[in-house]
Amino acid sequence: MRTSRRKFVLVAVGTLAFSTFSGLSASTASADGRHGNLLKEDLVGSNPAPASPVIAGIQPGGAPWVNGESTVRVRSDGRIKVRIRGLVIPIAPFNGTNPVTSAVATLVCSDVVADSTEPFALDAAGNGRTRDVVTVPSGCHDPVVLIQPAGNRAVYIASTTDDDEDDD
Repeated sequence: MRTSRRKFVLVAVGTLAFSTFSGLSASTASADGRHGNLLKEDLVGSNPAPASPVIAGIQPGGAPWVNGESTVRVRSDGRIKVRIRGLVIPIAPFNGTNPVTSAVATLVCSDVVADSTEPFALDAAGNGRTRDVVTVPSGCHDPVVLIQPAGNRAVYIASTTDDDEDDD
């Protein structure tokens, strides 16, 4: 009888320790951002309103913008990584070039601007990248990232919201 009681206690303690350790591992992974993507999307060039939406009171740029494969990822801890390829204005007088020399990536939550990255360079071919940290408010709902000219935060030239989002 003594042996079976000892086995029971050892099994119970082992099970409790395992479940507690597993719970700690899961919360640690989420807390350190390894599994905490808030947003991971492609970027899409903007078009003049009304073709592209006004987001958090910010208008789309006054010219059409197109881009190649461009992505953004925002982690729940605020780490943001942006990679932009070929963000250009395809019509005259720019004819496939980019007139914006520096941009910021702006996080919008619940249609309110949360924070922006430090300015980063864009070359004439519309290529640029940044890794930065932004403030993510608790309960960030419907996150969107806007790419804005660093010198004109009243407009955006690309976003994670595509023009046809209501068609889904």
